[in-house]
Amino acid sequence: MVAALVGTESPVAFLDEVERALDAADPTVYLQQSPTQARQTAMRIQRLQARLAAHSAAAVRAVDALVPVGLGGSTGTADLLARDFGRDRRAAGRQVRLAQSLGERTTTERALAEGLISEAQAVVIVNALRWVPAEHEERCEQTLIAAAQMLSAKDLARRARRIADVYAPKPEVDQIENDALEAQEQRAWERTDFRMADNRDGTWRGGFVLPDLQAELLKTMLDAFTAPRQGEHPIPEPVEGTRTGLDRLGQRQGHAFAHLLETMPVDRLPQSGTTAATLVVTMELEDLREGLAASTLATGTRLSARETRRLACTAGIIPAVLDGDSLPLDLGRTKRLFSKHQKTALGLRDLGCVAPGCDRPPSWSEVHHPIPWSEGGPTDLDNAVLLCPRHHHQAHRDGWQFRRGQHGHVQTRGPDGQWRDDGRWRPSTGARAAG
Repeated sequence: MVAALVGTESPVAFLDEVERALDAADPTVYLQQSPTQARQTAMRIQRLQARLAAHSAAAVRAVDALVPVGLGGSTGTADLLARDFGRDRRAAGRQVRLAQSLGERTTTERALAEGLISEAQAVVIVNALRWVPAEHEERCEQTLIAAAQMLSAKDLARRARRIADVYAPKPEVDQIENDALEAQEQRAWERTDFRMADNRDGTWRGGFVLPDLQAELLKTMLDAFTAPRQGEHPIPEPVEGTRTGLDRLGQRQGHAFAHLLETMPVDRLPQSGTTAATLVVTMELEDLREGLAASTLATGTRLSARETRRLACTAGIIPAVLDGDSLPLDLGRTKRLFSKHQKTALGLRDLGCVAPGCDRPPSWSEVHHPIPWSEGGPTDLDNAVLLCPRHHHQAHRDGWQFRRGQHGHVQTRGPDGQWRDDGRWRPSTGARAAG
């Protein structure tokens, strides 16, 4: 179908003409447009991308039909495409599947070739039509193509789940939709996947495939950490960076995910034998006293002294202190973690994060040991202050000091050596600490 759009010329001549036009174009001229022109230009280019996607699908089908398996050592069309350009085997596989599907849906492919729908919308349409009875396919396809010109790919997918209302009465539509959702959920569980790999530079990379429900649960949890409140976010920011826009949002989501893992209640996780899913941090006794050397997880991963001290305040880790002969002296004390009742009392006393000028409530705060637990600091209310995750990181990074002033407010001293009050209003005394 799309091949006919090339005309009587060969595909090579057509592509030569397209490439000559691109070679003659100067990408820098886009900055010389007005805002309205820039928007219209971007829209036209996106439409052209959709039209080229239709040609790409036709070309991939030609490779699938004409090129023998094994050419160049390839194992199939997707492998061959990945070898020729991009080397992304999964993306090439998706290309092949879409090309094959569009070969059976000429109306959808024509709409894509005319720039009426995007490639993402085409994927939604061909997937939805798989579950439509053959006698209703054409009508449903036209309905979805028309809807695609008004809806995003995400909203189009929602519309596609109710496509049966084109040909079935209301009670049947509900049953058809439910059956389709059950089948989709079953397929989602079969496709569910999680992978992690060590980058060996202090970071890990990974990816996952989750069903809708579990993905929404994870997104809701991360949104709880990143939701803006008066322009701030209740997640740690241990380092300063230059990332902006969507890249910055991705960083904040990554911070939120890391914080979610740190605050996961380990007492509710499955146990293996008699050992809960808890990290064990090993350090030498002399290193613990000096607070300068790194510590080691049971897996061999090394942590800085600062990160170890910070985790000791909140996370579910057990410090395994070794003497000079590397023999365990202490496998930790559960009392080093503040109890639920202590945290309640701290919330009533500190009223939230005690960092100067911070208004994070107790529910967004963590308990910090001003005298570190690793240095003998007790787990009691006299050695405890509330800090939001962001300021908790800063307190460990910059070595903040704390003392309690008049009317119960907390004073903090940072790297500049100045003592500053938390500035919180305390109705019980009618006092507000001076700024």
